[in-house]
Amino acid sequence: MRRAEAHGVALHLCSRSVQRKGGWRILVAAVSSAALCGCATFSSTIQSTERSLAAQQPKLALLEFEKRVTPGRDRVLYLMNKGLLLRMIGDYDASTKALEQAKGIVETLRAVSLREQATSLLINDSAQSYVGDDFEQVMIHTYLALNYLEQHRLEPARVEALQVDVLLRQFAQATPDSPYSEDAFARYLTGIIYEERSEWSDAMIAYRKAYEAYRAQEDALGLALPETLKHDLIRLADRMGLTEEAEGYRRSFGIKETLSAAALQEQGELIFTLHSGLAPIKREQSITMTNPGTGRLIRLSLPTYQVRRQPVAYARLEIGSRSATSARVENVDAIAVKTLEARMPAVTARALARMVAKDRIAREAGDRGGAQGLLGVAVNVANTLTERADTRSWFTLPGQIHLARVPLPAGRHRGRIELVQGEDHVLHTSDIEFVLNKGEKTYLSQHWIPPNLEVRP
Repeated sequence: MRRAEAHGVALHLCSRSVQRKGGWRILVAAVSSAALCGCATFSSTIQSTERSLAAQQPKLALLEFEKRVTPGRDRVLYLMNKGLLLRMIGDYDASTKALEQAKGIVETLRAVSLREQATSLLINDSAQSYVGDDFEQVMIHTYLALNYLEQHRLEPARVEALQVDVLLRQFAQATPDSPYSEDAFARYLTGIIYEERSEWSDAMIAYRKAYEAYRAQEDALGLALPETLKHDLIRLADRMGLTEEAEGYRRSFGIKETLSAAALQEQGELIFTLHSGLAPIKREQSITMTNPGTGRLIRLSLPTYQVRRQPVAYARLEIGSRSATSARVENVDAIAVKTLEARMPAVTARALARMVAKDRIAREAGDRGGAQGLLGVAVNVANTLTERADTRSWFTLPGQIHLARVPLPAGRHRGRIELVQGEDHVLHTSDIEFVLNKGEKTYLSQHWIPPNLEVRP
């Protein structure tokens, strides 16, 4: 039974409870029903999944996650998290299927119904169907593209690149002042996809947009321009005959020599992405007090993010005599926090309006209920218990994403990946083996959750 429906049943039972002998038992049952519907939050139901991830057991984490009872309004959220968990265990086909389903539902639900908006005003924001924040919707496309690339399926990856461009344009037009109207990493990845397809003009446009996004968001998101992107801009500008633009990049970046597009075509290239940690924990902050004018309880509940510690500074790749380090290309931690901060005025306004409406409903119930105002008391308690912040989020997203581009001769390669903390302290080491073809790219990724990850209590 959905929370909204159960809430309605609880109030109906409360109304009948004052009309016959034994009403106290039914009254208690009604209030308890409302409490059960309103008290469970998304954050409080996923501890076992996070603990299994911290124990480096993604298969167990998936099993734990699938035990959850998921209401229909959380279908998108379920599919997004399942898609990432399947990706962590290397089942790219199943991961892609889940994320494609999530993408389809989001496209259907983007225009939230008036009925759901009214329900969220009367109960809480989590009564609405979850479609994800703007950055989460973009990340669906990003991870679909990464799945396809790791399966050497370049054409569907290109489709995701096109869809990312459309989505980011829509966000920029709808909320031009939002802290998230661009996604530098998504733009960078689309540039890599276009370049591999020899679509030089589209690749150059995407690299420029990534460059502009990194520069614009450096202070807010703490992301420096990746060193590899500097070389990509020079290489593509040279390839397209944009001599003045290429020289401008060389002067600006202090780079004299870079691998040409022709030389890169004679080799292969490893594209490595590290998906480090887990996204911030979305928690609830609540204040319950007595209305001094009426003596009734009132409650205000708002969401907040708690960022987890991210120990990895960079990944170091040792492949034969070649060594390369990754750059942080996406700061999900900062994006999530800044996005919520921008939404908080609207979230707070809804919560205040809901608090006033619930208080009025309790007063009217008390005026009509008789039996010493017991119905009003029951409704007041039920309304207070159901006032919860919406703590739903795509919690299996990484806190940070790192990327390295490593040109290498065609052939089979063996190497080692070291995850490095500050002061060159190696946290984790793993071996890799891969094949590079001339003029092509091979994509590898690693999801790493620190053993001391802070999980939800």
